[in-house]
Amino acid sequence: MAFVVKDYGSGALGDVTEISSTVNSYARVTAINATSVTIDTATQVTGTATFTAGAKILLHVSATTSSSYKTYLGNWLLANVTAVNSGVLTLDVNPTTCITSAELAHYYVQAVAVAQYKNLTLGSGVTITPPVYNVTNYNGGIVAIMCSDTLKFDGGHINLTDKGIPVASKALRPTTANDPVDDIDTYSGWENSDTRNHFFLNAGDGAAFIIAKKMTCHANSRIGNTATYGVQFYRGATNSVTYNETAPSNVTNVGGSTILVAAQTIENFTCKMFAKYRSSSLTAGQGICRCYIASETKLRNDEGLYAYDCISNKSRLKSAFGIKNFGNGSFGDLNNVTTQLNNYAKVTAINGNKVTYTGATTDGLAQFAQGAMVMIHWNHKNSTTVAEAGRFFIANVIDEYNGVLTLDATPPNISITNYACQVVAIPQAKNFTLSTTNEATPAFNGTQGGICAIAVSNTCTMDSQAKIHVAVSTVSYAYGRTGLATIGNAQDSNKLPIGQGYGSIFILANNMQLGSALNGQYYNWVGSYADSGYACGGYRGNASSAQITDKNIGGSGANGGAPSFSERGGYGSNGAATKFKRPYQGAHIIIVANKITKFHQAFISTGGTGLSGFSYVSDTNTRGLRASGAGYGGLGLHKINDSTQHVSSGYNGGAGSNSASYYSSQKISDTEKATGGSSGWAFVYCNEVVSQDTTGTVLAN
Repeated sequence: MAFVVKDYGSGALGDVTEISSTVNSYARVTAINATSVTIDTATQVTGTATFTAGAKILLHVSATTSSSYKTYLGNWLLANVTAVNSGVLTLDVNPTTCITSAELAHYYVQAVAVAQYKNLTLGSGVTITPPVYNVTNYNGGIVAIMCSDTLKFDGGHINLTDKGIPVASKALRPTTANDPVDDIDTYSGWENSDTRNHFFLNAGDGAAFIIAKKMTCHANSRIGNTATYGVQFYRGATNSVTYNETAPSNVTNVGGSTILVAAQTIENFTCKMFAKYRSSSLTAGQGICRCYIASETKLRNDEGLYAYDCISNKSRLKSAFGIKNFGNGSFGDLNNVTTQLNNYAKVTAINGNKVTYTGATTDGLAQFAQGAMVMIHWNHKNSTTVAEAGRFFIANVIDEYNGVLTLDATPPNISITNYACQVVAIPQAKNFTLSTTNEATPAFNGTQGGICAIAVSNTCTMDSQAKIHVAVSTVSYAYGRTGLATIGNAQDSNKLPIGQGYGSIFILANNMQLGSALNGQYYNWVGSYADSGYACGGYRGNASSAQITDKNIGGSGANGGAPSFSERGGYGSNGAATKFKRPYQGAHIIIVANKITKFHQAFISTGGTGLSGFSYVSDTNTRGLRASGAGYGGLGLHKINDSTQHVSSGYNGGAGSNSASYYSSQKISDTEKATGGSSGWAFVYCNEVVSQDTTGTVLAN
């Protein structure tokens, strides 16, 4: 699933610091077969990079002849030109994998000659601007750059404003199933991942396609809308996708830029650079703005602004996770196990590859013995020492003697004084099948527990009735109320923190057949009550009278519990402020597999919980009404009275509630308010996905 980069370009244009002309050439594709494409040379736009043998082109399905044809819209393909003959470009890959010859008649496809630099520096005053998409010649609107060494932003820009399909011709870019027609928070986040496979050109602003071995960022540089409106271009602590009190009211995410960046290394990362939003009225654009970043550098995850992925690397399995294989299958076939899978013990010392433990549980299947697979896990004890919170290390046991494990590898040198360090025994199944619910994982008690882990050497199968539920932990050692600002989906792929809420899940499998749900929050139904699921907005709600009559939508994302109720929720990983009651976060999930079949994102549930607050009034047992809705894929709870509750759930995100609760005319104090918890996160690594459906939230993969 990781983004594949075959190379970073030839570097044929050398080192460049000034841009004086159009950097790309553009031409409409008029014919296509398995080995070549034919371009319209009479109407092509000629720039620095040209259509010659040795060139690299971006083949792009930019527009459609009718709204009836959308399937191929946004498809793209990189190819090397091996020969040119009268407008026929012979390619080194089959271009019909992008669009077939039969479908070409229903779409407008262009070839873009990619500008291949060795080093490109965009200093202050230097701006790359593509020609506006030409609705007669059907080309333009895209900047395509590759750097074999470094792309350095040093105050310069890539300006895409009004370079996309002209709004007067927006029928060329009809909305797709993932495009809202209004400027709302409903879909603003998870659709960023579409850019990996569908690099849309919107009606409004243009698109940027960037691949570089190394990219350096600059806070004063912009890719997209170069106007300096400020923080609405990125997500801050309380910013929503499109809302910021200081931002111009006409900033919209409809008709904005599409930005794809793949760089092995990204230095001085600042999300201010990615200005995908459009400054215009809602009627002046079509197609939602998207941003996708792939890198081996760990970045702060921000689903509202960009999807974050990793570049494919054959050594990642070993280097990122320290995993040599998928287990030895010594437990044989495990079918519908509802009992505890793992055993846990407190680590008291680590000396090289020797781990001393105490207080081991015995209720789980996997024991601490020779040949066992184990996870060494560090969870934090306080809110100040958090840099290594959630770090884990996988190893095999060579020998066990008198409470000392000798491992086949040496764990990292992380303090067991500053962190709660435990060792988890992992069952090694040949095949693991689940069609029921396993909720036997013990809650984290401040020392051990809270992790469900399984290794499967052959196939892990979970059908539509299968659930793995990890129990709630309320110990003060776990986080949840204040969150961990450094935790994000792919940013910490080597971390599996346990929060003040739900536990964590780790699955290692050679093959996975999925049709089930890994649950951070266990629930009876999904999105069937009140405001729930990924299609929710981000309002936390603000009750303004003694009687709550309006729907109150939970804070979106993990920032659902921030104390300012009138603002919309963000997409970070911060939990609620400490003065609010029980704002627990959802589960953290890591899946490492060679192949995944029938993947659906509903399989992942990492939403935090928004619980209704209550208060006794006088000496009665009557509690005030509190409504709680789910935000961006989170889970909310509507508590009608002491015994009746309704749950609404989603995929990935925090949950929230309204800001105040009332009984008669008496307002419950701030200390009794209940808000949404932070979201958990999911990291999925695999080499191949078959029959995937990524409708839902963003996963790092």
